[in-house]
Amino acid sequence: MAAFRKQIETQLAEMKAGYEGKIKDLESRIDDLETDNARLKKNGTTASNASTKKTEDQMDEIEERVSDLENLATHTDPQYQEMSRRSKANSEAIARIQQSIKDDATESREIFRSGSGTPFDLAAFYKMPQIFEFHGYLRAGFGLNGEGGEMEAFKAPGAGAKYRLGNEEDTYGELEFTHNWLREDDPMKAPYVRSTIMLSFSTGQNDTYDSLNAQNLGNDIALRQAFVEAGNIVPEAPDMRFWAGQRYYRRQDIHINDFYWLDMSGYGGGVQDVPFIGESKLALAWLGGSFDDYQTDDGNAAKSTFDLRVYDIPAPLGKIGFWLAYASSSGGEVLNVFDVNGDRFSLQSSQGVAVGMKHRTLPEAFLGGYNEFSIQYGTGAAYNFAATIDVASPEIDDATRFRVTDHFTIEPNRWLSLQAAAIYQDTDYGGPDSSEKWASFGVRPIFHITDTFSIALETGVDFVDSEPLGVNDYLWKITLAPQISRGRKFFSRPALRAFVTYAKWGEEFRGKVGGSAYRNELEGLSYGVQLESWW
Repeated sequence: MAAFRKQIETQLAEMKAGYEGKIKDLESRIDDLETDNARLKKNGTTASNASTKKTEDQMDEIEERVSDLENLATHTDPQYQEMSRRSKANSEAIARIQQSIKDDATESREIFRSGSGTPFDLAAFYKMPQIFEFHGYLRAGFGLNGEGGEMEAFKAPGAGAKYRLGNEEDTYGELEFTHNWLREDDPMKAPYVRSTIMLSFSTGQNDTYDSLNAQNLGNDIALRQAFVEAGNIVPEAPDMRFWAGQRYYRRQDIHINDFYWLDMSGYGGGVQDVPFIGESKLALAWLGGSFDDYQTDDGNAAKSTFDLRVYDIPAPLGKIGFWLAYASSSGGEVLNVFDVNGDRFSLQSSQGVAVGMKHRTLPEAFLGGYNEFSIQYGTGAAYNFAATIDVASPEIDDATRFRVTDHFTIEPNRWLSLQAAAIYQDTDYGGPDSSEKWASFGVRPIFHITDTFSIALETGVDFVDSEPLGVNDYLWKITLAPQISRGRKFFSRPALRAFVTYAKWGEEFRGKVGGSAYRNELEGLSYGVQLESWW
């Protein structure tokens, strides 16, 4: 089929080239005749229109023949028609698949939401039922502290996150490889399968050649995702998808402090986008993980969670979703492999429940952006709102956590984009003197000077009252960052930026913030350059 198509295209190109030459000659003749006619008119005579009319008729005839040849090559041949139909169907199938992924993605590393990804054009791959995708996330740069040493991030002890602009001292990346299987015969009706593997890497910026095996230097490489997803299985619900493996599972985050307020990533399987009531959808998953460093008589300490979500429920100004999780974790007499004396301690077995709600506005309801509000409460094994086991306290069965967040992103005009966030979290780790409270507020406006140059300004403050750490104080930071990026959006990436950051903290955080350069200080400075990109 490819050879047949190539033959037609070659013949068509040769014919068009020949006829275009003739058309050019005829157009030249018309120009000459019109010039002569103008000269004759000036002299009081008029030339006959016969030659001009004849030439124009010849041009019309040739152009009509070229059009007929194009129609013949692209429309009448059955093989070519079938090939075109498959190409178009494959393109539509991939676009639909990627749109469903885009709807699930979160801001920073699940990059489809950014709009920077371009759906595949399968017309170029009409012979191929297997399509490859490559996506990723990357941040890297270099910075110094105000004393001339390597910069360290300013983060409040006990806080769940830090405001990230000009405050990330690491190199971190994620590389995602996806392979699609699409049926050639009728991809819009046939099932599809997607296999995904994601690797992450981080370095401590120690040398121009940072071995990822040198974990003592802060370097590491990890497997973050390895799963297979199948869709278009049930004809009555083509958007419903089944999956199994290890994956980022429907994560929810706030970009400016890289805080994932719901992260059930782990190992397991499930189904999502199941049609429910009206426009709403349902997702159900069984997820879990183990903690290899804690060994019991029944094996490594482990946790499993049933995760149920109902989402896309129409609500005033947007959509609402609900989340319910039931978790159980194994305990017992635990051997801590890091304890050189081989001592054991008792870790509670636990069951727990977590519930949550999220409301997100539609873009037209909030200055071209969105507002997202969430509220959560968890107990026991489910208190940490994650699929992985939490060993912060051996008395996990008595642990509780309450959290409320609100953040918004707006793009009111072409000169300004902005994200702001507010978080409150109250945790009881279950033991004596185990209460910890964290409140956080931050904002990052970006002033777009041109389509490629902008100035970002980020400020944020964290308050922590922690009984386990014995501190009750604050940390505040502000960052100025001129940057080059693609477009006038808040999430326009890639971004190349220079930055300067100033931070100040309270007396009870003395010696706990800023590393050795600021161990006896209550304020600090850092500056540097950074790139951030996802694709």
